Amino acid sequence: MRTVFISIIILCGIFLPVWSSLGDRSMIYQRCLNKCIQDNCTDVSGDTFKRYAAKQQDFWCMVLRWSCREECYYQCMWYTVRTFERAGEGIPKFYGKWPFVRLMGVQEPASAFASVLNFAANYYMFKKLRREFPYSMAHRMPIIIFYQVYAVVCMNAWVWSTIFHMRDSPFTEFMDYACALSMVMGLFVASIVRVCYKRTKLMIFLLLIPLFYFVTHVRYLYSGFINYDYNMKLNIFFGGAGALVWVCAAGAQARAGRAYAWRLLAFTALSAAALALELFDFPPRARAWDAHALWHLATAPLPLLFYKYVIDDLRYLQSKEQEKFLLKLT
Repeated sequence: MRTVFISIIILCGIFLPVWSSLGDRSMIYQRCLNKCIQDNCTDVSGDTFKRYAAKQQDFWCMVLRWSCREECYYQCMWYTVRTFERAGEGIPKFYGKWPFVRLMGVQEPASAFASVLNFAANYYMFKKLRREFPYSMAHRMPIIIFYQVYAVVCMNAWVWSTIFHMRDSPFTEFMDYACALSMVMGLFVASIVRVCYKRTKLMIFLLLIPLFYFVTHVRYLYSGFINYDYNMKLNIFFGGAGALVWVCAAGAQARAGRAYAWRLLAFTALSAAALALELFDFPPRARAWDAHALWHLATAPLPLLFYKYVIDDLRYLQSKEQEKFLLKLT
């Protein structure tokens, strides 16, 4: 699960540079790229290989549909990195990103692997939640359905995070950003739903604004003209607001003697600590693990804390429902 403060299979499309960096601006890279495209691609667009060049592409890159131009981006990127390192200049960025070694055609293998771990943690707890609180109990506690839907939203977000880190394209970037926002805003909505439990009218009123804002922002992301700073601030706002509501709710539960509230407080604190990794920016270790990948790795165990809190809280709500039922009988 991405942190409460931020969050930011179609494996085709083209890898478009969004902004320039030292590596791709260098003459070393530009000369290499122009020569590579001229020698190996059928035309300037670089969509297809010349026959002899196509035979040199490995199987996995073929499966993930790396185009001729993308292969030239990749090969010239590492040629430039080696040249910079020999000159003692350090590792440069390319189009705003650090260089990563491909693994079986996967563009950012460490981030993709960490995203899979996050999906696995959410899926494991989703199965546990469904086993103890099946749909058949929803007529007495509708909030059960909400938490299960939220778990599906999280799993979907991590699927698209995995795909995006496997193959960066305009569409996979859009899906990653939109689904990440759905997870962050979903956690905020969950806090409102829990605090306003049994106050249906108030809950609906409070949820209309974030739901409308989510639809509006996703339409903006789909336009293709993404303001990354604005998108980041939006995630921070809803993530921070959700964290604040959850902390207040957990504090009230702890004062009421519900021991399980510590899990929610720990989840919030550890999420904030994991965010610190995203604030750092350093060349990837082992050509794979940068700050972003380590951030995803750090968030992987956090769903275990959150959903364990949810299960304990649902048990508490279930006991209250049973008490009311027994009072009616007497």
